[in-house]
Amino acid sequence: MHFPTRYFLLVPATVLMSLLTVSCSGKKVECQKIIEVANQAVEEAKTLTNGGESSDPEAMLQAANAMEGASQDMESIIVKDEQLQDYQAGFIKMYRNTSKATRDFVEAFNKQDRSAAEEALSNLQKATTPEPKLVADINTYCSAN
Repeated sequence: MHFPTRYFLLVPATVLMSLLTVSCSGKKVECQKIIEVANQAVEEAKTLTNGGESSDPEAMLQAANAMEGASQDMESIIVKDEQLQDYQAGFIKMYRNTSKATRDFVEAFNKQDRSAAEEALSNLQKATTPEPKLVADINTYCSAN
């Protein structure tokens, strides 16, 4: 059974934004903080899973820990902008669901429980499905004046 580490590559190129010349408005600062945590989560997952190539259960668990940590980091950001609060909540939910599904997958893999592994893989795919739209939406929102 092959680990689906490709789901940890949360489209890093789309998260990296051209907000290097961000103004100091509240929205822009909040955008920058959310994006920083999202970028860090992607980089950490890529590093832990060797760019999605690792099939090591321990690496998968470390990536799950990284996703859980990212959810906590994201949650700790104080956001006043209501639209950004929605995006923040979306990232938190995605990271937590990804972490849980990954742990479930590793557990099923270790028990050699194929049906549980397939269910966990399906849950992992569902957990990461919102990512492209979430990233595109926050990119659009944060680039608007």
